[in-house]
Amino acid sequence: MLAEKVAAGELPGIGDRLPAEPLVVAAAEVGSYGGVMKDLFTGSRLGDYRHYGYDPLVRWSPDGSEILPNVASSWEVSADATTYTFHLREGMKWSDGHPFAAKDIQFWWDKVETNPDIMVKGPRNIFVVNGEQAKVETLDDYTIRFSWSNPNGNFLLDLAGPYGQRVVQFPAHYIAQFDRNLNPEGVAKMMADAGTEDYSSWWMGRVGTYGKKAEQNDPDRPTILAWVTTEPFIGRQYFELSRNPYYFKVDSDCNQLPYIDTRSYNLVPDPEVQLLKTMASEFDYSLPNISVPQNKGIFFENMERGNYRFAKAQSCDYNNMFIEMPFNHPDAFKAEFFQNKDVRIALSVAIDRQGIIDTVYLGQGMPYQSAARPTSPFYNEQLATQYTDYDPERASEILDGIYPEKDSDGYRLGPDGKRISVSMIAENSFRAEWADVLQIIVQNWADIGIHLNAEAVGHEIYETRRLARDREMQVWAGENGCGQLPTVSLDRFLRYQGNWDNWIVWVSEHIAPQPFTIEGVEAVEPPAEIKRLFEIQAVMPTKAGAERDALMAEFMQTMADAFVNIGTVLPEGNYRVVSNRIGNVYEPITEGWLYPGPAPTNMESWFIKK
Repeated sequence: MLAEKVAAGELPGIGDRLPAEPLVVAAAEVGSYGGVMKDLFTGSRLGDYRHYGYDPLVRWSPDGSEILPNVASSWEVSADATTYTFHLREGMKWSDGHPFAAKDIQFWWDKVETNPDIMVKGPRNIFVVNGEQAKVETLDDYTIRFSWSNPNGNFLLDLAGPYGQRVVQFPAHYIAQFDRNLNPEGVAKMMADAGTEDYSSWWMGRVGTYGKKAEQNDPDRPTILAWVTTEPFIGRQYFELSRNPYYFKVDSDCNQLPYIDTRSYNLVPDPEVQLLKTMASEFDYSLPNISVPQNKGIFFENMERGNYRFAKAQSCDYNNMFIEMPFNHPDAFKAEFFQNKDVRIALSVAIDRQGIIDTVYLGQGMPYQSAARPTSPFYNEQLATQYTDYDPERASEILDGIYPEKDSDGYRLGPDGKRISVSMIAENSFRAEWADVLQIIVQNWADIGIHLNAEAVGHEIYETRRLARDREMQVWAGENGCGQLPTVSLDRFLRYQGNWDNWIVWVSEHIAPQPFTIEGVEAVEPPAEIKRLFEIQAVMPTKAGAERDALMAEFMQTMADAFVNIGTVLPEGNYRVVSNRIGNVYEPITEGWLYPGPAPTNMESWFIKK
């Protein structure tokens, strides 16, 4: 594809496009060049792009077991984990041929990440330790250093995650034009043309960073990713990405990657249509939201016609759906109800998890609470397995001792003589099967005399109600539960967005600032075990080695003793369907959030079979 451009003098030869030390990608076989891979785009956030764009400073190995070199060819970490020095690949280039160097990372830090006009709330927390922002220094053209006064034991894990890509997204020679301090007249004109005076929102919509559609919407913006935008895609039904002629990776025979010339994307937001089009071989790779047990049978029946195969996958999630408790509900009775651990135990043992597994997940999974996966070094058996046996008789006995009175329909009455009725919401656009799980729980809890009003709602309604002061129970997926990821995801295990408002204000004032505080809420000191969980979360980024592992063990045991969330099912039996024309697909595919699968499986080495 590029040979003609080289011959015409439009592009330098391969020796002038690769860095001095390209990254060698080991794949199952040496592939062949050419072709178009057919992709599906849901129209949502750029998390979808983890299916092609993953090139941070350091990266996860395909199996998720270790951190490997990537843009940085090597690095050193000080013994106390306060200083990280990264060595970049000499001669590496942006997709427009400009050199990629430490100055680009320095520009990102000085002009984007720490720019209050852009990052209004300051840098992302992966670059902050105990309130102290990183010190970023350019030592020479290809050496960059991050340092703090206190240890940051999780920094490599953070950099290998999706948000680590922020560091290498901003070519200084191009992005400088959008800085209103560096180009005041130009920015003023661009904002006037856009009809806005809000610089921060304009910048996010025009330039953007990880998770914003704008980051890939500008075809003139250079990138280091394997494929580049050829035209603006926002609002389009179909768009394409083309190979980056300066991509810094090669195969074992020193052929420059990627193999595939073009990635085509069709906008299909509806999951049912996604399923039908994938079965009809209109797409080469199924997205995780349709690669669920409920669809496995119909995928299997259409394998020959669709010319695809099943690829094994393993989830990094620790729960398909868990329930967050509103401990600080403004209604005094409901706050008391949910803060009672015995009530939570009763509600948990009343859930027929095996019934959910058999009917909703077609036998895939096992009863599980909100705990790290069994393969993680931070697995706690008590936390994972307690109160998961289906025992409605035990649940009724517990509640009989607290709320013995019932109405004519068998529902329990509170101290005021009124029926105890609680609510729960789920976002159906995130996990379609949650609606079915909710209905099972509604019946399970009705059997023990608790009236549950459960709804699966759209994204906008969910977000509005999730932030309401009187919100009650809500559900989400347990993410980042495999390997070392729990250490950088303690907030996911707490999931205190389910109305811990008064406690969170106190925690923000006395332990560490929290991102989900609500204005006008009175600070209330939480119980000792809750305080301890937040104390551990606050200091965890400053710990490493045996001290970190000991704190993680204490955190998980405290979670087990406090029992703050109710889990349902550990995800198992994951899969994807892959077109038979695609080669070098690594298995098993690890799927997750902070492990941004499947991109770490070296998708640049995939090829279209001749």
